[in-house]
Amino acid sequence: MDFNFIPGDIPLPLPTGGFEFLHYVFHGLLVVSWVVHILFINVLLGASLASVYFNKRGARENNPVLDRVAYLLTTPVTISENMGALWGVAPLLLISVLYTPLFYSAALMNSPQWLHIIYGNIVAFLCSYLYKYTWHTLHERKSLHVTIGTISVLLFYTLPPVFMATVQLYITPSTWTQEHTFWNALFRSDTLFRLAHFYLASFAVSGVFMLIYGYFKRKAADETDRAAGAILIRTGKSWFVVPTVLNLFIGPLALFHFPAYGLEAFFNSGYHWGIVLTVILSIYAMTQLAKEFMKDDISAAKVWTVTAIMAIAIISMATIRHGMRISLVTPVMAASVSKSEAFQNEAKAAYDAAKLIPVATTDGPRGKQLAEQHGCLGCHAEREKLVGPSYADVAQRGYDANKILALVRQPIPSNWPTFAETPMPPMPDVPEADVREIAVWINTLK
Repeated sequence: MDFNFIPGDIPLPLPTGGFEFLHYVFHGLLVVSWVVHILFINVLLGASLASVYFNKRGARENNPVLDRVAYLLTTPVTISENMGALWGVAPLLLISVLYTPLFYSAALMNSPQWLHIIYGNIVAFLCSYLYKYTWHTLHERKSLHVTIGTISVLLFYTLPPVFMATVQLYITPSTWTQEHTFWNALFRSDTLFRLAHFYLASFAVSGVFMLIYGYFKRKAADETDRAAGAILIRTGKSWFVVPTVLNLFIGPLALFHFPAYGLEAFFNSGYHWGIVLTVILSIYAMTQLAKEFMKDDISAAKVWTVTAIMAIAIISMATIRHGMRISLVTPVMAASVSKSEAFQNEAKAAYDAAKLIPVATTDGPRGKQLAEQHGCLGCHAEREKLVGPSYADVAQRGYDANKILALVRQPIPSNWPTFAETPMPPMPDVPEADVREIAVWINTLK
């Protein structure tokens, strides 16, 4: 596979300090931190949407139980947005270390939309907190309150497309072109199918969370909370089952839209068995809920069985995801290293060849040769006044080497008023040793 648009950056060595096993630790941390981050994001997306839905419905039906459900869901939203953002830093940092040239190139292609992660998050956070903490204050102004919540939900849902477009770009550099932009990446079929899979997974995970939340609320002393718990359980069942069934069809579409070379490596490495395991676990979890699908209560055994099964399924999915990333990126990084080594070898060869070429010099003392080499004689002649004073006139001033060095570094036009209209520019790049040899030559012209 020819990756024409691989960046020419020199790959940075992993900071293992000589302990090569840390390379595998970084990959393990990437999988774990991504799982924790994505679970919080899943709950954030699902709970925020459900809260606004039940809030609006409760206001329309004047139903205090629905209002309580909506209010209860604001707590996991505010917790998840903070924990999701916090845990999201880890996988981003690990990816930027492991796949530096690919990740930063993809982020650059997606700018300025990539910045939406910052300002979009800030506005969404502020709106979600305003939505939660004005619940009772705006109780009589539900339209305004629901509008605030809706704005936060819309902003939250605009963040995953930016991430997904960037992720799809950095793991598929074989698709890069000179004209690639965020919109090109977003509306590709592979990005859209993965985005659909992600949103459905968010609803499914939120459904499991609602089962757990509802189970505990059914034990509450407050009657309204118990009734709210029943709604959470009923909603959780449908939110888990329906999206999970849909993902059984969306998942393969997302998988088989990856580049052929990555799919071949993925299946040859045996990662596809994780797909089989995940599907079996998901179907088993759905059958457990299907037996009591229409009931408002759920037993502790069912809650924790479904939760444990889906925890294993999520870990399996995370491993599959990382396996696909490795399958796609490994040959690219190898090509990048090869390209960088070739660049380094060519640069060293050019440097060594340049050292063998004799530097053209003028006749005369070494100081004069250096003055010619650094362009000094373009403005100063030995005896004649040109753009600046002659070196013979400078020699009459009796400047020692230190003084001449200081004047080369930072000229003082007032020293030569007759030449003030064209002041000498500072020349900090001329080596000190060369300036001192030029100074010795100047002072021979007295």
